[in-house]
Amino acid sequence: MGSSILTGKRAGALQKADGEWIYALFERGYESNVYPHTDSWSAVALGNYAQVMRRLFSHASSCEGGMLRSRNGSIKPENFIDSWKRELARPSLLYDRAIDLSVGSSCYSAVPQSQLEDVRLSLIRAGFESRIDELVAGTLSVSLHADIDLLLAIYGSSGPLSAWRVLKEYDCGTVQIDVTVPSASKVAMERMPQVRCHSIDRENRLIAIGSAPWRHAGWQYNAIGSFITDVAYPIEMEAPGFAKKAIPAFRDAVRGASALPAATRITVTRSPEGEDAWRVRKADEIARTLGIVADGDRAPDVYSFAFGDLLEREDTDQLLYGLGGLSDAQAQWEVPVTREGAAPDPVFFDAGSQLSLCLA
Repeated sequence: MGSSILTGKRAGALQKADGEWIYALFERGYESNVYPHTDSWSAVALGNYAQVMRRLFSHASSCEGGMLRSRNGSIKPENFIDSWKRELARPSLLYDRAIDLSVGSSCYSAVPQSQLEDVRLSLIRAGFESRIDELVAGTLSVSLHADIDLLLAIYGSSGPLSAWRVLKEYDCGTVQIDVTVPSASKVAMERMPQVRCHSIDRENRLIAIGSAPWRHAGWQYNAIGSFITDVAYPIEMEAPGFAKKAIPAFRDAVRGASALPAATRITVTRSPEGEDAWRVRKADEIARTLGIVADGDRAPDVYSFAFGDLLEREDTDQLLYGLGGLSDAQAQWEVPVTREGAAPDPVFFDAGSQLSLCLA
C-alpha cells in the first residue's frame, strides 16, 4: 500500500461582501506507488476558516498512520496543522474569473452527470433554485468572487463535489495578504478532557475520553487519528493552540498504556438495530469459539465474558481480531474498579493538570 507524498501547500483567499474570508487550499504531491513520481497541484478544500480547518484535521489524522508523508519521511499531525495555520495567516489573493459549470459524462467534469441530482438538491438547500435550469441546460457560468456562495454549496465542505473540479493552483495570485486568524490561547490545555487508556494487545487500545464509555479504539494510529478529528478539532476551534499540545500528549498516553485487566467484562449485544451483517457474524463467531454456543448456532442476543477468557489460548489472536470487528453498539466494556489502596486506573491526562503517565 502506498502513501501520499506532500511536496507543497498553498492557500488562496477572497473576502465576501460581509467581510468573511473564504479560503481555497491546494496541496502538491504524488502517490508513492505510482511511477514515475510526478507531483501535481490539487485543490483540497474550499470554505471559511473553520470549514477548511476541519479538512486539514482530517488530513492530519492520515499523517499519524503514515498515509500522508513528506519526501523526507513522516509528518507529525500537530506540525502539519501548525504549518497550514501559517499559510492561512498569509494567503494569496484569489483572482476573480468566470467558472463554467458544465455537466458532462467524464469523471473530471465540473458537474458529472451521475451527480447532477445531488448538485440540484444542494443548490435548492442553499437558495439557488433559480440557477438550476441554467445548470441543466449547460449554460451556467459563474464568477469566483460574486458567486462564491453558490460555489460553496456545490464544492464547499458540505457540498457533494470536490473543489479540484473547478479550482486550480494558478487561481492564487502573486500578492500575499495578512489575514487575522485566531491567536493561540494560553489556557488551551485546560480544555483537555480526562483520558484513560489500556492496551488490549501490542497495537490495539481501549480508551475512554471524558465521560464517554470505554471503547475499542483500534490500532494506536487509529486511536490518535480519531482523537485528532473528533476531540482536537472542535476544541481547537474554541481554544486555538490546543491541537499542538494535546495531540502529542494523547500520543504519549496511547503509547504508554498499561495492560487491560483480565477481569475486564465484555458484554456483547449480537445485533443492535441497523447493525452490519458482517459484524453480526463476528459476534456469532466469538460466541462459538468461546463455547458459549455450539458450532453452527447463532450467538445469544446478549452474552458476556471476561477479557481473560480470550488470553493464553491457541486462538487468542483470532478472538482478539474478532473483538476488534465489533461496533461500539455491540461491545460494552466494564473495566474493574481497583480496590481501595491499590494503584488507580491509568489517568494519563486530566483537565487542568500536567500530563501524568500513572501506569497501573
